[in-house]
Parts: sequence; C-alpha cells; structure tokens
Amino acid sequence: MERPTRRHVPALVAALALGLGLSATPALLDHAPAEARDARTTTGPDALLVSSPVDPAVRLVGRDPEPTHEVDESEVEDVVVDASRPQQTWRGVGAALTDASVLHMGQRPDLVPLLFGDGPGQVGLDWVRLPLSATDMSTELWAWRATVRGARPTLPARTTLRFLRQQVLPVAPDLQVVGSAWTAPPSYKTPAGWFGGRLRDDRVADYARFLSGQAHWLVRHGVPLAAMTLGNEPGHTADYPTMAISDTQLAALGELVGPRLDALGVELWGLDHNWEDVPRVAASGTEGLDAVALHCYAGRPAQAADLTLPWLVTECTGTDDGFLGTFAWDSRNLVDDAVAAGSTGLMMWNLALSPGWRGAFGGCHTCRGLVTVGAGGEVVREPEFFTLAHLRRAAPPGSSVVPVTGPTALLTAGFASPTHVGVYGYNDSDATRTVRIGTADGASSSVTRVGPHEMFTWVAGR
Repeated sequence: MERPTRRHVPALVAALALGLGLSATPALLDHAPAEARDARTTTGPDALLVSSPVDPAVRLVGRDPEPTHEVDESEVEDVVVDASRPQQTWRGVGAALTDASVLHMGQRPDLVPLLFGDGPGQVGLDWVRLPLSATDMSTELWAWRATVRGARPTLPARTTLRFLRQQVLPVAPDLQVVGSAWTAPPSYKTPAGWFGGRLRDDRVADYARFLSGQAHWLVRHGVPLAAMTLGNEPGHTADYPTMAISDTQLAALGELVGPRLDALGVELWGLDHNWEDVPRVAASGTEGLDAVALHCYAGRPAQAADLTLPWLVTECTGTDDGFLGTFAWDSRNLVDDAVAAGSTGLMMWNLALSPGWRGAFGGCHTCRGLVTVGAGGEVVREPEFFTLAHLRRAAPPGSSVVPVTGPTALLTAGFASPTHVGVYGYNDSDATRTVRIGTADGASSSVTRVGPHEMFTWVAGR
C-alpha cells in the first residue's frame, strides 16, 4: 500500500481511552451490553442501528423508534429514500487478507466469525482482497513461481490460501475474492529486485501469462476468485515490494489478460491506485477491463465520477486517528461522496493487526486493521469495523444505490433491493437530531433521535 496521507480530526481521545478502559472485558474491549440489539435481529417493520464515537457501550446497538405522542413535529427532520429510482449496483464490503492478518487471525479463531459472520455484532464481509505477492505487511519476501503452464503459489501464498479455504470460507461461503500482486518476481523487473523498479517491456507478455496462470490455479483449486487487478498501485514504488507499470504496459496487459480471465468467469479491474490517478484509466485505455479499482490516499471521490466503467474503493486504512474523526471522514469520503460519485463497493486494508505492528520492510507503520489484537489476546474493534458493519447492513451485495434526501447535517446514502430499503447515515453535527426516516412512497417510516456524531443504519422491509 502507499503510505496514507489522509488525516482525521483528532478529538475526544482521552474520553475514548477512558471509555474503553471502563468497558473492558478480557476478550473484546468495546463489547456492547448483552441486551443490545443488532439491526439484523431487531423485530418490527423498521430497524435502526447506531454506533457512538464516544460511548463503547453504544456500538451496533438497536434503537427503538420514538413514541408518536412524544414527538414534537417542529423538531423533526425528514430523511427520504426513493427506492423507485435505482442507480449503480452495490457489490459489498471487504478487507485484505494480508500475511499479517493471517498471522493475527490464526492466533484468534473467534476473529473469523466476528469479521465474516452474518450475526449480531459481526461485520459480514462480502469480499477478501488477496495479495498475490509480499507486501509491506509481510515478514519475508515472496511471489508466486512461474511455470510452463503459468504460475504456482509458493509456501507463503499457500499458507494464506489454506487459511482462506479452511477457516474463512466455511463461515462465509458466498465470499468473493479479488487478487492483486504488489510486485512480479524480480526477474520480470528492472532493476531485478523486490523493492521498487518497473516491469520490463520485454516481459509484458510473460507477465500477462503469469497473471492468467495465477487465476487459473486459484479457480481450479476452489478459491472463489471474482476479479483480479494487473498490479497494486502501478504508479508507486518504495522500500518494500512494489513495481511500477507504465500506461502503455497497462494497455497491453489489459488486452492480453482480460480475455483470458473472461474465459474463467473472472473480471479484470483496472488501475488499483488513488482517486487522483483516474486520468491513467483514459491514458491506458479500458480494453479488457470490467471495472476500476481505486484507493483513498490521494484525491477525492468526485474525480472518479466521469468514469465510463463501474468503480469501487479497494483499499483504505485508518492510522492513529480516533473514533470521532474516523466516523466523520469515512462517512463523508468513503460513503456519502463516494457513492454519489458512482462507487459500487468499499474494501479496507488489513483485517487484523496488533498495536504498532510492522512488517520486515518499509511502508505503513501506523496502519491498523479492522480489529486490533493486544498482547494479552484482547480484541478492539476499530472504527473502520463499524463503518463496514453499518454499510453492510444498509447495503447487502446486489442492492441498488437509490437517491436519499435529508438535512445537510446528515451524511447519508440510500440502497434498495426487492426485499429491503436501507439508509447509511452519520450525524455530522454536535446536536442530537430528531429524524423521520422513510420511503418516498410512504410504505415505511419511523422517527428516531440520533446523537451527536453517531453513525446509524435504518433498514425496512419491502
């Protein structure tokens, strides 16, 4: 990954620390009370789920609608979702199964259901981003091995694939995988090393065969590979496994790899770099591409609004920012603005890390996973955990993005399917707001109070 440059607003750090300490349990430091209700199990026609940035006891907690006789209509603000006007199809949420995540999750078997399970308090991830080489989250250098027929995984890759097939897929049988290599083997590069360098012009065809060979092996061995990219961050080189790929090379690779993946039923996603790098899509062409993968570390979502192909965020990470700043940043940039600009999915970086964990090379030394595993085995669900959990409940894969209107203080995104309507929201103000959330046809509606800077999800059946 590229070193993140996004910064969240640091706020209430002391209060958060105090709250985490007061609510600690040996296994899950931000564990909610047993009586807290998750929107997936809340009964009734409508369900509201909230998460507070300052109260660890209010995370993924169900909240009942306000009694009608206690509502002052003069204070009510309407949020209206129009399920009759479908836009882009939503593909779901996910995170990366890096070497580091496999290491940490392997020591805590309860983390797989926490991240991939579909029950109360769990995220229900739809996607895994699978590194096809070492990254800055690795402790050894590795890539797949080229063969006459294409490619075969080496031991580090096999370790991750075994974990995926034996631990993750039984919990999430509908999981989809997108594969991406941070670097080709050194012999494909100039200079011939692991760190930095660029793809050699005389090895483009070989690299295309190598990528196709990886896809063939994965599909043949039961990995639910739905998509691949040509390389992670092709414009970035650094002191860890990376490789630059020129626009001309990306164009040639797309023409060669696209049809081969298509024959396997696997999509090819282009770019796999930042919003500000979107002009490279036009420069390298869209031949062979099914979608465009984008990262959050530079630029803005609006820069992707004019893409002719579907696009989605395939990498973003939190660092040392707190819940308050993260909830606000994620809600505005990764949900509200991104969905408005056409995003069809959201994947974060590491699934799990430990405090201050770093690989053996350069790269990000402040990145955190969706969960953090402490030295004593305690687990903290980080802010990004809740962003994805709320979004997943509002927008199951296959939902359509639909228009939603409301006060400017609420950042919202609407979703609908034949069976449900959902709204992801965030109260971007210091005031508690009384909100009536409902559908444009009046079939579903409920009034609730949303506290300052709370993240919320409203779901109704159709």
